[in-house]
Amino acid sequence: MTIQQVARYGDWTSPITIDGVVSGSRAISTPRVAPNSGRAFYRESTPDGRGTLVEIVDDGIKEVLPAPYSVTNRVYEYGASFYDVLPDDRIIFSHSDDSVCILDPDTQHVTVLVKSPVLRYASFSAHPTLPWVLALEEDHTHDTPLEVRTYVVAINTDNGKVNRVVTGSDFYYMPRFSLDGRQLAWLQWDHPDMCFDAAELYVADWESEVESSRRLIAGRGYESVAEPRWGRDGSLFFAKEAGPWRQLFRLAPGAQEAEHICLKGLEASEFGRMGLDEGSCTFVPLSNNALIASVGHDGNRRLITVNLKTKEWRQIADDDDVCQVAGDAMARLSNTSFLVVSSGTATPTSIRKFDIARPHENKVIRKATDESYPSAFYSRGENITIRSRGYPSRPIHAFLWMPRNPSFTGPEGHLPPLIINAHGGPTSRAGSGLDLRTQYFTSRGYAFLALNYTGSTGYGRDYRNALFNGGWGVLDADDAAEFAQHLSSAGRVKPDGIAITGISAGGYNTLQVLTRHSSLFAAGLCVSGFSELELLDPKTHKLEFDYTAKLVLPRGGVDDDTKRRLYRERSTLYHADSIKSPLVLLHGRDDSVVPLEQATFMADKMKEMGKDVEIVVVDDEGHMMAQPPSVKFWLEEEEKLWRRTLL
Repeated sequence: MTIQQVARYGDWTSPITIDGVVSGSRAISTPRVAPNSGRAFYRESTPDGRGTLVEIVDDGIKEVLPAPYSVTNRVYEYGASFYDVLPDDRIIFSHSDDSVCILDPDTQHVTVLVKSPVLRYASFSAHPTLPWVLALEEDHTHDTPLEVRTYVVAINTDNGKVNRVVTGSDFYYMPRFSLDGRQLAWLQWDHPDMCFDAAELYVADWESEVESSRRLIAGRGYESVAEPRWGRDGSLFFAKEAGPWRQLFRLAPGAQEAEHICLKGLEASEFGRMGLDEGSCTFVPLSNNALIASVGHDGNRRLITVNLKTKEWRQIADDDDVCQVAGDAMARLSNTSFLVVSSGTATPTSIRKFDIARPHENKVIRKATDESYPSAFYSRGENITIRSRGYPSRPIHAFLWMPRNPSFTGPEGHLPPLIINAHGGPTSRAGSGLDLRTQYFTSRGYAFLALNYTGSTGYGRDYRNALFNGGWGVLDADDAAEFAQHLSSAGRVKPDGIAITGISAGGYNTLQVLTRHSSLFAAGLCVSGFSELELLDPKTHKLEFDYTAKLVLPRGGVDDDTKRRLYRERSTLYHADSIKSPLVLLHGRDDSVVPLEQATFMADKMKEMGKDVEIVVVDDEGHMMAQPPSVKFWLEEEEKLWRRTLL
């Protein structure tokens, strides 16, 4: 029996180190399978910040993309789908210099196919027999949000010729060839709508004139369509919100209308994903009769298999192994097997192979970390929903990790400090999968709350849309205060030891929380956040150009004077006098989504008032603060602040 040492919360010694969190970690995504040979690949980040390509081979894995090439792009600023495998096993990908390249994975030879100083490409889909690849093209000839143009194009892999095949809309997502190459499907929408509200699904014939043969399949009346995906028999699967939850639909070959794949017990669950990061893949047809999906309910996501004939389903992995699947995460291997990038409550993000016919062949191919720690140090996320005490009465969702360390316990009568983390987006979500960054703090004696505030996805249309038309900066900030009060009054955390942090929209949430509820919070860390909405609006990028207005302004619009007044009311810069808590602003110098001035203005204003504020600018870093040295620096700065203010 292990005797636990009594030590102050936050002072516990843990084997989970900063270097262990950062240096041994890698981002894994985007599995792809060659259509003819069955060779499988995925994208992985490298210690020097590149995105490389890795082949899954019989005896393990093999990197196939040489330096200095990096599989990435800046389409929609956040980046869109990175690559696809051609019928002859070569790989078409977007390189970090905005060129389109072809990789021979056997020789590791790379050739540049398309390169332009003003054009960016992403979201590739190879034709099964012809030398054409569908892609998104983003034209920055006139580089302002309303002048950037986006098209669906076809790139000829023999000669680099680019044809614009779908034009006229402001935004396009996921152009995809059918498996026989006779049709293509895509999503589109226009200003001032957002993708998760108004994306429409179109289909056209490739062998005739695309524009004249196009027809609208779904998306009428703001149905929120997501993830169009072709099946083995020519069916087109997709997810849409025909009601309060995004459900699965299928357009059978020759059918005029899509049918709802109604799965008993999952009527109040969410399929598919639509967000600012183009290219999500959270379900995939395996055969004419089987489909694999990650289905969300109350924030959790289960991995299930669906029998398309009987409409029966079953879970194929428990939450310890798979509770979180997000982004471009799945690929079909065979009629019974597939690849998935996922994490579980006790399993770090990994790329795995599952075979529903031969479960003994299921295996982890590659983990996102080289570090391995005893499971006794891992805290498990607790799914919590509370009812707000403030108006309007509403549910608020979160995952809570309490301190856990087999070698330590807190002093009798003492409670742990709490870190509340607000995700970015704001229309995004936090999951309950194992994250070493969270465990770094919980194993040292902190409690950690991932707040899925009003507006988060995964809880149905009503919860997501509740933040729009005037709710942003108020409801989400109040949600953090509601949880702080709930957990402190329940005797679970230290009332005077609660902090708030977040990146991007989560950084804005941090600032709003400190202006509206500063007395409840001992400190705040704002990462890549913004403080002045009117200044941000004209400088943001095309994809989010209308986002602020939809979130802050009432439905139907307002005149310019009212707009300026409302933007000023929601801009933390003009309410800095309300902040009583210490604040650190962490920002990348090269942030193209939220300019650095948003942090410097806030810091200067608070310094003039004699407030406890520090601004930390990270060189050679953009909006997501994702470079390994930046991640390490961020974690060091965060712990320094919490030790100073929470303990």
